[in-house]
Amino acid sequence: MAETGSRVITVFLLDDHELVRAGVKDFLQTQPDIRVIGEAGTAAAALERIPALGPDVAILDVRLPDGDGISVCQQLRSQRPEVACLMLTARADDQTRADARAAGAAGYVLKQIRGSDLIGAVRTAAGSGEGPGSRRLAS
Repeated sequence: MAETGSRVITVFLLDDHELVRAGVKDFLQTQPDIRVIGEAGTAAAALERIPALGPDVAILDVRLPDGDGISVCQQLRSQRPEVACLMLTARADDQTRADARAAGAAGYVLKQIRGSDLIGAVRTAAGSGEGPGSRRLAS
């Protein structure tokens, strides 16, 4: 747990690969200021759960079997603009960045990211610190 008076960043994970979710969750929860409060393997499940849980940050896989994380981000930002969306992708192409920016994503990280950089990216997206891992998406 976080020290008394510290802010805990709540996170929701969306990735269609169970092992990826489990690994990211286990790693993030080694941090006293980060708590994973939910996860999903499909866009539909995420859109149902995220608004109800109200996390600070939603880590969204770009490619999903029933849609994509960018569309999830766009819908979330219209319903719950306080939820920061951090895109998770294997490829960082210009079109993905442009689409993520247009959807309102706070940033994106590559799946090849180092664990410490992912923690920094989550903190940056939540507005509680700077981290080298995320690439902020300028408006």
